[in-house]
Amino acid sequence: MKIITISRQYGAGGREIGLAVGKELGVTLYDRDIIAATAKASSIDASQIEREGEEISATESILRNITPISYDQKDYIYETQRSVILDLAAKGPCVILGRCADVVLHDAGIETLNVYIYSDEAHRAQRISGYLDTTDTAEIVRAMKKKDRARRSYYEHYTGQHWGDCHNYDITLNSGSLGVEACVQLICAAVKAADNK
Repeated sequence: MKIITISRQYGAGGREIGLAVGKELGVTLYDRDIIAATAKASSIDASQIEREGEEISATESILRNITPISYDQKDYIYETQRSVILDLAAKGPCVILGRCADVVLHDAGIETLNVYIYSDEAHRAQRISGYLDTTDTAEIVRAMKKKDRARRSYYEHYTGQHWGDCHNYDITLNSGSLGVEACVQLICAAVKAADNK
């Protein structure tokens, strides 16, 4: 069985889908485990890794391209996370959430099934409302746009590819129109079909 990577828009349910896929296939989902392992390997506080480990602002990305920093803490976190992802992949089939895992594993010659989960703003806002424990529409939309911008800049900075571009993934799924359960079943069916090729 291939390793499954899941990239996702904020609030599209990628973690929920990843957990359910892992359970259905009997494999582990790696998400916060990557943060813990990166913290241990780098001696950087886990809360800082969580803040910086999957985000670069659009402005920061532009500045880095204009005047490249030779090597800084964000690069160190990325390289450490990259090593952690490769170590986890070496253990066998699993689901890895975000953190450029699709490109990291591809560049290492490891076969993957790469999934991108997206959704319309209404479905995402409903889920984000629960994350943030608020019904303030302006706050929810602000958080949604900020997180997506940061993820896009991070992915594009470290991979040179466009985040969310269907050409980077084997499957792109709209969790809003399909629902979580259908997304899970489609991913599991794709894994089984790939295994039977």
